[in-house]
Amino acid sequence: MDRVSQAAGGLNHPLRAAAAIITAAVAVTMMAPLLAAAFQLQQDQLTLTPRPEADNAVFKGCFKTDKNGRKWPCSRINNPAANLTMFDCDIVNRMRTEMYLDCAGDQRRYIYRPGDKRYESYASVFDPAPPPRYFNRDRTSPTVACEWGCAGNVMTGVVVWNEQWPEAWSCREVGGDGNCRIVFEDTKEVVLVTRAGTRVLGDLAIKECSKNWWGYGGWLPFGLGCTYPKHDHEYYGKIKS
Repeated sequence: MDRVSQAAGGLNHPLRAAAAIITAAVAVTMMAPLLAAAFQLQQDQLTLTPRPEADNAVFKGCFKTDKNGRKWPCSRINNPAANLTMFDCDIVNRMRTEMYLDCAGDQRRYIYRPGDKRYESYASVFDPAPPPRYFNRDRTSPTVACEWGCAGNVMTGVVVWNEQWPEAWSCREVGGDGNCRIVFEDTKEVVLVTRAGTRVLGDLAIKECSKNWWGYGGWLPFGLGCTYPKHDHEYYGKIKS
């Protein structure tokens, strides 16, 4: 390469740099309207999304009344800040034998040995507040009914929670009195216990079988004359077996 070519080659470096700068400037100039339009679209979308308080203005003075006469403000329907009302009620086995509960919505039956207690939490079906993301509320009835079994005795329709109980409001997680329990007593009764007191919900159907044939010995290998003993309250459910 001669000296003229070398000189020309040396000039190409600044020219190439200048050309790159000009190209970048042109690109930025051409993209600026597109970027501005995208930003404006994003702002429009944000503006079009109603805020909870603005969206709830249409529910001003609106209430939903549940079957207990409690009024729930309709404004809780679309308000993500509203907390769904939850209730707590322990299930306790005070019987001398093991029992089980197979409740609607549960994936399996739960075994309760004598003295066992299980904590249960229930969501209000009347509260219009949206449930939390982690909470899946499939239940549409205010009651939770179960199959109950103990020593071969089985009953269906045994209710372990009912939001329409007069005592239910005191079982709220927030603002309630607490200490709510459904107790399966050794006296074969199902009892609801709250701070307001104790109320018998009904009796359990437990057979009594005798191996004594007309008073002559207890040597028979099978039971004769299995009967349900006299009870003071209606059975708390329907006898299945």
